[in-house]
Amino acid sequence: MILPARMRTPLALGWRLATLAAAAGVVAALLTMPSAWFGAPEPLSDAAKAQRAADPAIEAAAPPVVDYPAIAAHPLFYPTRKPWTPPPPPPAEPPPVVVKAPSPLSDYFLVGVVASGNLRSALVRGQPDKILTLSEGQEIEGWTLKEITPERLFFTAGNATYEMTGRKPSEIR
Repeated sequence: MILPARMRTPLALGWRLATLAAAAGVVAALLTMPSAWFGAPEPLSDAAKAQRAADPAIEAAAPPVVDYPAIAAHPLFYPTRKPWTPPPPPPAEPPPVVVKAPSPLSDYFLVGVVASGNLRSALVRGQPDKILTLSEGQEIEGWTLKEITPERLFFTAGNATYEMTGRKPSEIR
């Protein structure tokens, strides 16, 4: 129904006032209801307030610890329903056996190591004025270079291993 403009304003004002009155009635009803209906705790008596004021530990008490040994013994989300146990550590590899017997490599000595990312190479002096550049996997006089570390080179020939270390500055001629 379409009303003329002069009738719309008083009608709209009436509806607004009616809505406001209904909302005020709901608020008044809620304020007069006991708070226990809404799950609120009962107000403390004067004796209880005095006891809480005298003993602050009551306020700071932690919630009780709940222990469920059956759930710990049989976890819910493990298919075997057995507690998790860490896997056994892998067996330790025995250190490589270093041969102390004279080798053809005893005539060589480590000059330096070059390391850049995954690339490592070693500079080895065999004869005066001749420096060799070796990478892991290369052979020299039947010995294969297995590992390059900043201070040592590890060579293998069959089951034998040889460790080449750099000379001290006082030993270099």
